[in-house]
This record gives sequence, C-alpha cells and structure tokens, in this order.
Amino acid sequence: MSRREVAYGFSKGLFMSSATYFKYWGKVEKDSEQADIGYHLLPYHCLDVAAVADKWLTRSNVLLKQISAHIGKTEQEARSIVLFFVLLHDFGKFDARFQNFVESIRIKLQGNEYEVESEAYSHGSFGYLHFRKVHGNNEAMKAVAGHHGYCDVSLDPFSPEAEPDADDELIELDKHAREEWVKFCLEWTGLSQIPDVGEIPMLAGLCSVSDWIGSSITNFTQEPDLDLYQYYKQILPKADAALIESGMVQVLSGAGFEFLFNGYTPRGIQTLIEQIPQQPGLTIVESDTGSGKTEFALAYASRLIENKLADGIVFGLPTQATANGLFDRIGDAAEKLFPDSTVTLAHGKSRYILKDKYLSPDENGFLHRSNKRAFLGSMSVATVDQILMGVLSIKHQFIRSFGTRKSVLILDEIHSFDAYMYGLIEQVLKGQHQAFSSVILLSATLPNTQKNKLLRPYGGSTQSDCYPLITHTSVEGETNEFTLTTGTVRKQIKAEKWCSATLLPNQQQQQQLLNWAMKGAMVGVICNTVNDAQKLYLSLQEVLPKDQGPELDIDIFHARYTFADRAKIEKSVLNVYGKNAPRKGRILIATQVVEQSLDLDFDVMVSQIAPIEFLMQRMGRLWRHDRVDSELAKRTISVNEPVFITLIPSTKASDWKTHYQGSGFVYRNIRSLYRTEQYLHEHQVLTFPDCYREAIEYVHAEQMFAEEPEALESLFNEYQDSNSASSYVAKMNANLESKPLSDVDPRCALLTREGEMTVSVVLVDEHGKLLHGGDYQEQQDRELSTVSIAKKHVRGIQDADYYCVKATVGQDIDYTELGVILPKN
Repeated sequence: MSRREVAYGFSKGLFMSSATYFKYWGKVEKDSEQADIGYHLLPYHCLDVAAVADKWLTRSNVLLKQISAHIGKTEQEARSIVLFFVLLHDFGKFDARFQNFVESIRIKLQGNEYEVESEAYSHGSFGYLHFRKVHGNNEAMKAVAGHHGYCDVSLDPFSPEAEPDADDELIELDKHAREEWVKFCLEWTGLSQIPDVGEIPMLAGLCSVSDWIGSSITNFTQEPDLDLYQYYKQILPKADAALIESGMVQVLSGAGFEFLFNGYTPRGIQTLIEQIPQQPGLTIVESDTGSGKTEFALAYASRLIENKLADGIVFGLPTQATANGLFDRIGDAAEKLFPDSTVTLAHGKSRYILKDKYLSPDENGFLHRSNKRAFLGSMSVATVDQILMGVLSIKHQFIRSFGTRKSVLILDEIHSFDAYMYGLIEQVLKGQHQAFSSVILLSATLPNTQKNKLLRPYGGSTQSDCYPLITHTSVEGETNEFTLTTGTVRKQIKAEKWCSATLLPNQQQQQQLLNWAMKGAMVGVICNTVNDAQKLYLSLQEVLPKDQGPELDIDIFHARYTFADRAKIEKSVLNVYGKNAPRKGRILIATQVVEQSLDLDFDVMVSQIAPIEFLMQRMGRLWRHDRVDSELAKRTISVNEPVFITLIPSTKASDWKTHYQGSGFVYRNIRSLYRTEQYLHEHQVLTFPDCYREAIEYVHAEQMFAEEPEALESLFNEYQDSNSASSYVAKMNANLESKPLSDVDPRCALLTREGEMTVSVVLVDEHGKLLHGGDYQEQQDRELSTVSIAKKHVRGIQDADYYCVKATVGQDIDYTELGVILPKN
C-alpha cells in the first residue's frame, strides 16, 4: 500500500455498499431513452472529480505550494484539505429535490414508497445550506459549493424551504446520506475533523475545472457494491489522461531569451533578465517603445515557469486590436515553450480571429472554450476586461482568477487605464499577491506616483529615477531595482506644433499633409475623438486634387465600425503601414486604436494634444524600424528625420474646461494637457529614452507650479476627487455580494469600464436582415454586425432578449465608409 493510500485512510474492503450514499445518482446519460436512462452514482462522480484534482495538484508546478503557503499547512495536509472539500462539491445532490429531477432513477435507487414535489433547486447553493446547518459557515465549503458559478449564501438553513416538500422518511434518508458522506470524506483524506482554514484562493477554480474534466470520464457506474479504494485506483489513470488531454497541464520544453529567440542578441532591458530574482513577485518594466518589453516578459516568465513558480502565461492588453496584434506576435514563442499546447485569445469577439495554428475560444471545445476558460491553458492573450472580470460579481469569475493566479500575469500598456480600471487592477494585484503569484507590468510611460500605487499590493515602493528601469518586489515586500550600466541607443524626434482653432489641421496644414504623402511619405494623423477623425477625413477628400498625378490613398480607422468591418480595416492597416509593408505615400487618420501595441511605422505623425505619455506612445509609431541597414522597404527620401507635430489651441484660454475642446473631455486632466503644451514649447527636439522620465514627472508632478493659472489647480482637485470616487466604486463593485450577472451577459463588459455607457447596436438592412448576413438568432452572426455607441446617440428597437438595440441602417442610423456617423446635436 502506498504512502498516499495510508494517508487517505484506504484499506481494502473499507467503505462498501451498505452506506446510504450509494442510493443517490450524480450524473445521467443525456441521450438515453427515459425508460432505460443510464446513471452514475454520486460517490463515484465525486471520486472522479477528486482524482482529477489529485493529479492536477501532483502535475502542477505551483498549485499545492500556493495553497499550502496560504493556509499555513504542509503540502500533504493541504492536499488532504483540498480533496476533502472537492469530494463535497456536489453535497447538494444528496437531496430529494435533485434526485427527483430524474424520478425513475430516484425510485430505482430509493424505492417508490416516497413522494417528492418537483421544484426549482440549485444543488450548489443548497449544498452549502445543508453543510452550514450542521457544521456552520466555512469559506472553503462555500467555494466548492459554488462550482457552477455562484453560491447563494442568503438562503436560510432554518427556513421551511431548506428541506424538500417530501415524505419525512426521505428527508431523513437525505440527512443520513450527507452525514455518512462527510464521515467518509474525513476518513478517506485522513482528517480527524472538518478543516476551517478560511478562504483558499485557488480552490473554487480548481474544483470547478476538475468537475468539468471529471465529468468527461464518467463511466456510468451503477453497481453499489464496489470497493471505493479499488474504484479510485482504477479511475486515477483516466483522470490523469483527461487532465493532460484538456491542455490544463503542459511540460515546458525550455526557457530564457536565447531559447525563445535563438539568433537574436539581447538588447537593452533584455540583458537584465538573468539579474531579476527568480521568485514570485511583482515586476514593473519601464522602457521605451520598441525596446523589446514583450520579449523580456516572455523570457522572464519562462524562467519563472522553469523554476516551478508558475504553470503558464496570461497576457492582458488594453484593447481588442492590441490583443489581436500580440496574439499574432507570440505564436512562435508559445510553440517553443509548450509544443503540445495552443495559444488562446480571449476578448468579446475572439471567436472570429481565426488562426490555423492557434486556438480561438468558442463554445464547442477546450472545455467549451468560452472566454472565462481561455486562461486555463499554458499561454493566453486577452483584453484586460476579461482579466478584470475575475474580480467582479460575475458568474464563474473564479475561473478567470484561477487561470491568472496559477500563471505569470503580464499586463501591457499599464499606463493607459483610467482611475476606475486602476481600482479593479488593484484588486487583481491583491489577488495575485494573496495567491503567491507573479505579475509583470509593462509601460514606456508610467508616472512614479502611479507606479507606487501599483507596487502597494505587494508592499513595494520605488526609489530610483533611472530610465530604463526594472523594479521587482517579492511577495514579502522586498524591492530591488535594476537599470542598465551600458549606454542605450538614442533616438531624436523633432517636436513641432501646429496651432489650430478647431484642434484639427487647417486648410494650409492639410495641404502640407497631402504634399508629404504625394512625395512618398507615410503620414499618420491621430485624433482623440471619432467625430474629429471623420471630419478630417472628409475635409482631406475635398482638398485632395482630383486631376493631378497618381491617386492618393487616405485611410480612416477608429472603433465605431461593426466588428466585421473593423477587423478588415485593422488587418489592412497592418498590411499597409506595418513593419513589412511596401512603402508608398498615403495618409492614415485614426484614433487611439493605433496608439498601443500595433507595429506601425510612419514617416511623419500629427496628433491632437494629449497628456505627454500618450503623445510618447504615438511617437513610438514614428520611424519605428531601422530601414537603412535592413531588408525592410526603404523610407522615403523626402523626409530626412522623424517629425512629430502636435495640434494645440490657437487662442488663449477663456475657459480652461473647454479650452482643449473634445480632447479635454476625453482626458479630463486639463492640467496635464496644459503642462504637456508647456513642455513642448520648451523642447523642440526630444531625445529618447532620456526624456521619458523628465517629461512624465514634469507633467504629472502633484505640486502646483508657480507660473500656472490658478484655475488649473481647482480643475485638478476636481479631477483627483473624481478619480478617488471612481476607484472607490471599482473596489465596491469588486466586493459585491449580490447575485452575479451571467458570464455570457453582454452587460458584464460594462462593469470593467467607467464613463458614458455604450450600447451594443445590431445593424440590419431595410428588410430586417443583418448588415453582414447570417442568422439574427445566432450570437456570432449578430456580433459581426454590431457596433458600440454612446447611449445618448442610440436609435432603434430595444431587444431585451439579447441585451442590444436593433437599428435599421438609413433609418435609425447612418453607417458609411466612415463608420457610424452620429446625428448633429
């Protein structure tokens, strides 16, 4: 007999069929005839699930260590405690109401002399109710009882509704079965009493996924005379095989920069990888755009996995466009790290980003491949919204958090979020820290005040003003900072300003844009609102000479397109303006959708004013690649240096609230816009990376400068108060105890973002057919014709069944090559 068998109280012949719990079924065959329906006894199903969890704890690099550290028990004690509660996950099925869901089986197992009234019944929530009534509150039991997404703790264990409307004898049979099952679970796991160890962060996710996998190996065992030890011994190999086949556990084939990027010499921050502590913690990477932060993060994360400190990698990106872009970039690295695994992509429309080599979540595989399960594999790319749902009141939120906590969580463009989202990110970081997990945060432009807030959940703080800089804080709060000792490659950008009454290029400035493009330059113009982008596009079309020389292409890209059109435009933009594109003079007018993580390369850029960190992100798309000594297409000779032009107001401020027009509405921190303008007045040439820290700290310094208008201080205080309120609301939303939204409810996404709520508008033609074809009843077809619009601009018919508005193009809404054109106020 093995040591584990002794520890679990196994002995041959123990726990035979005399136990009452053999009179209860746990699973039924869905496709069987009602008269002869197959079933699987409940004790066997519970052992199936425990076997999966048992094997997972063995194969995982981190799960058992994380749980053991959190509850302060040895790994063997932690294993016993986890498996005890996993065995109780279907405790609520020992109840006549559940058993009567298939009355013929209940009668077969328990006899036909008892009667039960059929009623709605949630076996998870009632399982916890039954447990509480006898054994009191227990956080670990609540976690496993909610394995189907949610445990309702508001149920009263002592109310009449706590027991079924059934014969007293049947109610007593249920109580006796539950009592015997608890006793069995204690003896089987070698425990002398029910553990009360508080919350176990990983338990809910581990139990839920083990239940999915365990259900896949159901062999519909009906014999009530099997030795449970022998059954468990037989099912363990099947559980192990199912766990491996599910993709939950993968063997790392190598690690480190040289392994991942063979043939490339580490540069800049990548040379610091081996110096960073190989221990769980929070790592913040600050380095200029295009410096290889993504490659650093992959290489360092692989080292953590190699040292058995994580099981996988989860990337979080600000937008669907940035997630799509990274999804393409990391495929080769993922295949090297986990040859037998697949990369998953998780965001609201990820099912449509189809790849031959990679896995895009849908509802038909990979554990029903929905976004809530996409983090469970070895390598995942997601929008940050999907990650934030792991701390919100949404069904199965613990599946997302389980996926991130067993992995190295990497959040890119961490500077780009607002106060509300930072409030949620703080909750994510607290959860990672609580689970002894690792996080890597990436940014080129992160103010020190914000960096310290991000370090706080791990107990760290920053001291150095160096740049580039890597800051690592361990789970114990010990902080180390690493900087480069050798010189970095410097890049100079000529910073010009164009004054404009509308913050859009005037006629003369538009002509300059056209001249550059007609001479072969690739010109990018970034507007802060969709309306401004549309206005400029139409204006340039009017100014464009129609009878002189070759036709000039002008493109527009923003977020107010249907998904189908936006996906096409995004692909086209990458093909035309990307790293490997042939160089041809043309103009792209875009919004913030091109600001982050898209590998675009312009010769000249123009941008409406924004806080300096956002302008610097946009500058990262200017002369991004060396095209002199490379095989890439050459840059035009008509532009001999990188030029970045910022559009600023041409008039003095009479009202600071409206001075920056739509840009002030978007960014809200008017003082940061003013300081950005002042910084650009004083610096005609920006030298990167030297200027990053200086510029960002100047713009975001908390103290008021002597020469600044007093009105800005008042506006800044209002902005700070608003941010504090937003952060508070985010934390409140993360701690709601109310009944959660369904994880497939489109309204879930609204909880991850603050501001003016958008509405999903499904576009149809005059005949009521989807704009891009398909069946309106099918979610995936509707989403291809869906666009998000601010609530105040929505027109059409509310569809309560699908949480959307159905709008007819040409009647309710104007939709052209410009996307949605909003009605004039």
